[in-house]
Amino acid sequence: MILILICKILLFPAEKEGSLATGGDIPLCPAAAAVGQIAMSTKLDFRRLRYFVAVCELGSFSRASEFLSVAQSAISQHVATLEEDLGVQLLVRQPRGVSRTEAGDRLFAHARGVLHALEQAELDVLSLSRAVVGPVMVGFNYTAMEAIGLPFIRRVASTLTEVKLRVIEAHSEIMHQWMLSGQADLALTLVPPNDDRLEGVPLLDEELVCLGTRAMIGDGGPIDLADVLRLPLIMPGRTAVLQALASDAEVRNAIAAKVYLEIESAIPLKRAVSAGLGVTVQSAALAGDEIARGELVARPVVNPSMGRTLYLVSSRMKTASRAVVEARRLMIDVVREAHSSGRWPGRMRDSHLETR
Repeated sequence: MILILICKILLFPAEKEGSLATGGDIPLCPAAAAVGQIAMSTKLDFRRLRYFVAVCELGSFSRASEFLSVAQSAISQHVATLEEDLGVQLLVRQPRGVSRTEAGDRLFAHARGVLHALEQAELDVLSLSRAVVGPVMVGFNYTAMEAIGLPFIRRVASTLTEVKLRVIEAHSEIMHQWMLSGQADLALTLVPPNDDRLEGVPLLDEELVCLGTRAMIGDGGPIDLADVLRLPLIMPGRTAVLQALASDAEVRNAIAAKVYLEIESAIPLKRAVSAGLGVTVQSAALAGDEIARGELVARPVVNPSMGRTLYLVSSRMKTASRAVVEARRLMIDVVREAHSSGRWPGRMRDSHLETR
């Protein structure tokens, strides 16, 4: 019934009574003609549905008349015609308003959905001819902020000029909470969401390295985890961070036992390592600038090797606005560019994602 009604409204928005039965002046393609024959069979009318819903929501014909700026007698007649066409009583008229019958309850539920769908369809189509506007809230884990935060902000500022961007930075599990509370539209996290209301799409598998000064860890290639644990270790203190670093509980416990200094924020952590206070196990992308300047050295951790996955998290609870969709596309592009340039080493996992 919903499909039939929508087809009728879209195909014949200005239809006059009897025009299709006697006409033939406006040629229709075979598909449209077939749908038109189906649409003509419905007993529902968009205007009558709108009047019926208004009466139900406002509780009386008089209030619906005032709200719609339509004569009360006209609204009453249209609702009566709707009842006659359907062959059921929809409303019980009372001295101080109306109440719905069981049939009225069912039609009211369907009608509201139909009217909302048509409103959303109109807004969606009209938005294509307008600039992308609206707020977008994006969350970054610390590594993502260091690797692509500024390039992403620049890309949004230059491409989505009418979008109001808000950027927040935190640990992955905190960003999941922000997503659920509506404080963020998109997030890059290092831990997959464990809530069905969120969708986490893997983007990048990255290798973890030991970051330290040349004086502390030398210039060599891979370094055994056992050797890393003999050095003064500086790490973020959250359990979820360690879980993102190593899936093996024994490895996590070994790392946690050797941490002598906990620093939650990325910038102070890097400064402490650059000052020679210790080493850390992180992504090379976290310290790309420091590595390029020669302040820090990155050595891949082996025996066991360590890695983690970057996830693009979005909400399943609400339909993304066009601004959020475009921001998501730009985010994927910026991650790809960071990977291809070597700024974010690893293996891309997003070949299945559409960015256009």
